[in-house]
Amino acid sequence: MATHILTTKNRLGGAVLGAAASGALALAALSGAGAASATCASISGVGNGGGCTSSPTSFAVGIGSGTTANANGLFSGAIAVGGAGNTVAQSVGNFDLAYANGTNTFAGVQGNFSAAVAQGKNVFAQAGNASNQFGNFAVNVANDPTPASNFVFADGGSGNVAFNLGGTASATKANFVQAVGNGTLAGTVLGTGNSVSAGNLGNLATLSSAFAFGGTNNTVTAGPGPLAIAGAINQTGKTITQTGPGFNVH
Repeated sequence: MATHILTTKNRLGGAVLGAAASGALALAALSGAGAASATCASISGVGNGGGCTSSPTSFAVGIGSGTTANANGLFSGAIAVGGAGNTVAQSVGNFDLAYANGTNTFAGVQGNFSAAVAQGKNVFAQAGNASNQFGNFAVNVANDPTPASNFVFADGGSGNVAFNLGGTASATKANFVQAVGNGTLAGTVLGTGNSVSAGNLGNLATLSSAFAFGGTNNTVTAGPGPLAIAGAINQTGKTITQTGPGFNVH
């Protein structure tokens, strides 16, 4: 089974550079996901083929055109519901769930007791990036007209939550959300071209949060913390940073 989950070796830590690198890799993941099918299913290793594979105790289901679903681990699941383009769901670990629904969507999980949801168009969500991580959750729900420009990551440690609800890329900047470290939270709600990071792969954060509500082309960074909180509310072109304990919200 091919692995398409982005790792620390092929993803840069900084939000802007990370978005660019991840964009190319996400395109590779979606275009090189293997034999996609119209509909397929594999349960506990039975029925592997046609775009779906699973290991004992796990399940993988692909519904519709262009779907690929892989579940490798104990009691994990991968569900891909296709649109007009590629749809990939992949879980690697135990007690995980990856759910991708839409056109050119990718949901990937690596670790344990984690979940990733990608819903809409041209969106990417990844929870965890190592086998010893647990309790990471990534949700990306948006209809983005720009391919490979909308990413959500929750990884680098354990207990991280990252989400995007309706945010899309702008004409000049990707929509990029990452909660990286231990006990971090990062999120965007609506807006365009916002980069929001609570930690990154080169500088893990602890118990820190970053957010953007609306606005355009903002860069919001919190961490390493602990208890660093940074946010942007309906701002344009702002750079907002909080490294240690405290608030920096505009």
